[in-house]
Amino acid sequence: MPKVSVLMPVYNTKEEYLRESIESILKQTFTDFEFIIINDGSTNNAKDVILSYQDSRIKYYEQENQGIAATLNRGLDLSQGEYIARMDADDISMPERLKKQTEFLDVHSDISVLGSWCEFFPKQKVMKYIAEPKYLDFIKFCQICHPAVMLRSNILKQYNLKYNSKYKCEDYELWSRAIKFVKFYNIPEVLLKYRWHENNISKISEKFSDDVEKVKQNMLDFLTNNEMLKYICKHKYSIYAY
Repeated sequence: MPKVSVLMPVYNTKEEYLRESIESILKQTFTDFEFIIINDGSTNNAKDVILSYQDSRIKYYEQENQGIAATLNRGLDLSQGEYIARMDADDISMPERLKKQTEFLDVHSDISVLGSWCEFFPKQKVMKYIAEPKYLDFIKFCQICHPAVMLRSNILKQYNLKYNSKYKCEDYELWSRAIKFVKFYNIPEVLLKYRWHENNISKISEKFSDDVEKVKQNMLDFLTNNEMLKYICKHKYSIYAY
């Protein structure tokens, strides 16, 4: 069994971006991992790019297009590692990312979801997430950089945690449920470079924004039935940052 399962969904990613992302994982200083890459019905040359890498740690799967949430849930089911690390097909992991996250989780058994700071590029903005985010922090905005996260696979089974395909902000919605049960932490160091380009900018749609508000409302509904208190919390904490 590998220590870590790295999970990467791919859909029509540009070859240049995809190669940089794959190579940033294959060149990790930590090597005890399986690299699950799921081609979600790409119509470009993504398959040829992925299969051009002759590395036994790569486990390639393909399917008709199902969307990001369904693809990630399939990847969670396929993962055999003690820890699961997310990776996007257009981002870049720093060389010691897996090593530092694995060592942290090995020592801190109370932490189940582990993120880090991330650097948006090419605009070179560093997102410094709260080290120990709590429930109310997530009402303010999503406190975990999704492609930089590593989590314990056993907590997914224990609390039946999966992505919800009804939400465009599938990561935020998942964390809003997980924070009820487990502890989160962010390593105060940039371990991932998040590529900011036209495709992920276009994800910030009206549907996405509406879903973010639904997540916030669900979190408030869990806390209280007092409508005035919900109003105060929502307007005090309600922002979303990317």
